[in-house]
Amino acid sequence: MTELHRLRAGFARLLIPLLWAHVPLIWLVAEIMGRAAVPPMMLAALLAAVPHLTWRRHGTAPVTRYVSAVALMGEPALLVWMLAGVGWQMDMHMYFFACLALMMAWCDWRAIIVAAGAIAAHHLALNYLMPAAVFAQGTTDFGRVLLHAGIVAFQSAVLIWLSQMVVGAFHRIEAMQREITEQNETLEIRVEERTREAEQANAAKSLFLANMSHEIRTPMNAILGFSHLMLRTGLTERQHDYVSKIRAASATLLNLLNDILDFSKIEAGKLALEQAPFDPRELVERTMGIATVRAQEKGLALRWDVDPLIPARLLGDELRLGQVMLNLVSNAVKFTSVGEVALQLRLRERQGSRLLLEGVVRDSGIGMSAEQQARLFESFSQADSSTTRQFGGTGLGLAICRQLVELMGGTIAVESVYGTGSTFTFTILLGAAEETPRALNAEALRRLRVLIVDDNQASREILHGYFQSWMIDAELVASAREGLAALQAAGREGRPYDLLLLDWKMPGMDGIEAMRAMRAVLPEAHWPAVFMISAYGQDRAMGEAEAVGIAGFLAKPVTASSLLEALQRQFAAQEGGEAPAALPPAIAAAQAGPPMVAPSRRGARVLLVEDNEINMELAVAILGDGGLVVETAENGRIAVDRLLKSGEAFDAVLMDVQMPELDGVAATQEIRAARPDRRLPIIAMTAHAYAAERQRCLEAGMDDHVAKPVDPSALMRTLDRWIRLPLVAGPGGAATVAAARPAVVLPDRLPPFDLASALARVNGKAALLHKLIGDFGRKFPDAIPQLRRQASEKKYAEARILAHTLKGVAGSLGLAEVAIRAGEVELALAAGEAPSEPLLAALDAALRPALLAAASLSVVAVAAPAAAAGFDRAAAAALVAELEDLLARRSLRSRRVFEAL
Repeated sequence: MTELHRLRAGFARLLIPLLWAHVPLIWLVAEIMGRAAVPPMMLAALLAAVPHLTWRRHGTAPVTRYVSAVALMGEPALLVWMLAGVGWQMDMHMYFFACLALMMAWCDWRAIIVAAGAIAAHHLALNYLMPAAVFAQGTTDFGRVLLHAGIVAFQSAVLIWLSQMVVGAFHRIEAMQREITEQNETLEIRVEERTREAEQANAAKSLFLANMSHEIRTPMNAILGFSHLMLRTGLTERQHDYVSKIRAASATLLNLLNDILDFSKIEAGKLALEQAPFDPRELVERTMGIATVRAQEKGLALRWDVDPLIPARLLGDELRLGQVMLNLVSNAVKFTSVGEVALQLRLRERQGSRLLLEGVVRDSGIGMSAEQQARLFESFSQADSSTTRQFGGTGLGLAICRQLVELMGGTIAVESVYGTGSTFTFTILLGAAEETPRALNAEALRRLRVLIVDDNQASREILHGYFQSWMIDAELVASAREGLAALQAAGREGRPYDLLLLDWKMPGMDGIEAMRAMRAVLPEAHWPAVFMISAYGQDRAMGEAEAVGIAGFLAKPVTASSLLEALQRQFAAQEGGEAPAALPPAIAAAQAGPPMVAPSRRGARVLLVEDNEINMELAVAILGDGGLVVETAENGRIAVDRLLKSGEAFDAVLMDVQMPELDGVAATQEIRAARPDRRLPIIAMTAHAYAAERQRCLEAGMDDHVAKPVDPSALMRTLDRWIRLPLVAGPGGAATVAAARPAVVLPDRLPPFDLASALARVNGKAALLHKLIGDFGRKFPDAIPQLRRQASEKKYAEARILAHTLKGVAGSLGLAEVAIRAGEVELALAAGEAPSEPLLAALDAALRPALLAAASLSVVAVAAPAAAAGFDRAAAAALVAELEDLLARRSLRSRRVFEAL
């Protein structure tokens, strides 16, 4: 219903009662005039009933308007007739004008014309038929009739004009309403379209981040995994230090990758904080240790202090708190050229079971103006454009810090003076976890006499604090000469020092000179064990210190855990006692040997489904060291065939997710559909880090998820949790094959392979490189025809996987030209286009010599065993039988058996 229709309906509801109200009015007038009341009342009722019935039947249709116009004009005509002979009868004509004016409410000019016509008919009838009813003289007064007619005509014209204006206004309003409604509907459609586009863009961004995560985590897996394996080999102290730093830097890079992925979650408000116990002091030490390298390069001093009132164990998100502290400390180091950077963590107040901690990071750097501070915590914002050019960075770190701190129930602020330095202060709310006391048996260490020689007072106090916490007496001196004097005095007293902590760089006499002087003036029986400490040029310091025979080297800033580890190495074996304290998990794991599954689960058969050669080799090594018998499958299709068609029995399956031919999710779904009892544990092992990816794996039927890069300890714990007892029966011939493998000799040159760089990538393992080159020659001879076929069939996704795999393997094997050309093909396929023929021809030209070289190496390798002095036919027959069985089962272990033959 339009507004005009609503107005007419409202007027009708007013008009009908008004017409019926004339019935009692007529009765009252009849009583006053002493005239009969029934006939005029019946006439008034008729005038009201006819429009009422018309309205009930037709609503506000035109017929109702016209009938009501005649009826309403009849009411004043009846009153004029009843008041005949009364002086103010003529005044009743005003009621005609009022009733006529009411007709405008119909907003219909025709109703006004009908009403005016009814008035004219009334006047003409009275003037010509019953003049005595109107005029006292009984004769017609044409002058007065003409006056009334003129008034009615003028009023009707004005009412018609007003009515048309009102109707026109209503039509314009209705048109505007229709237009607004249409625009709103269109706007809603546009909003829905924009929302859908935004959701699609967000999904594309999430997919891009997931794919980038996978691509970055794959090489990260190799770096972390092989450094883990290398740390278990026989390394010198310096080599062990280098590899440990590589592993620590890789872990830091992995954390940064996680931070970048989490930024999208922070923006969407979906980042969930963990609640797990952690040691705040170890966290601060690790954080400052990461910043040490850059600080040493710039000659900066790093200091930190943790409030003794803070409990030993806190409950919260250790990774996020470490991220905040590392970002603030790294920024302080970056923007400071001279001086020091200090971190202080203290307890501000207790709020029931919660603790409000305050962290303060101070530096003596470039500082900031008030304007720069005002926009410092905005995303992608730095102090100014020159800062971005000079110091680098995205300007995203402090914005993430602010969001993380607010998620942890705190705030962050900065105070700074331009040219003087800055102080960042943040607060967070954490819980207090149950403390687990350290297994410290310091009886052997309490008897030690320790001398600390360092010209930096803060460093002396920090070291002294460590020893005090272990209840070990330590004396402090500020120079090498004072230290020599203290050593000589202790020797004369017959109480020589057991341990000397000696700073390398000191004014007057440095640590190396002090070592030589000590050995010149003290008898050998009074020489203490010496730990050299340095914050500068660690490689040079290590070399010089090793030359003079130190017991250990500690890099500044010295952490409690690193000092405790050095004490254990030096003194625990001498005293024959326990370790002075529980070592950090990484050190303890390295000393305890490779992580292994529980003894009851050793020998379990595990099927490893992995398409990447390097990841497969690494996983096989970790699982083998863990006490497991490993079988491999290159993709999900081979795994499904072995499990369902060949009927092989395994205790667990480690399933990569992103693979060609049949991915891990689809393979799991097929296995679960055929074996719904879920007795076989299937564990996802993928470089995708998103929670949605983990959920997709679980929904497909997998039991658990292990993220790449693989943490060996976490992998063993996961397998311990899922491998069921009793173990399935199965052969475990891996050790026999390994023992029977002949020695492998690589040629000096094998162009186009860059053997030197390839050997460096596989840590000098010639046998592994020999195997990888052979695998390359067997896997990629039909790569170019396969790419052409897939491109012609528009199977761009499959072709991209092939080009990507070829690029990665070629890069690892020193085939730079092949890697470059494969990367160009992959780039074209990623854009959804078929690679041009020149691109494929260039790749073919680079690949062909590599395949010929790999084939020649395989011929040499196969021929090598023939030159052996002895030949064991029984052993060869056993290997042939095993090879036939493995080939029937499509096992990758057949390659190792073949090489053994």
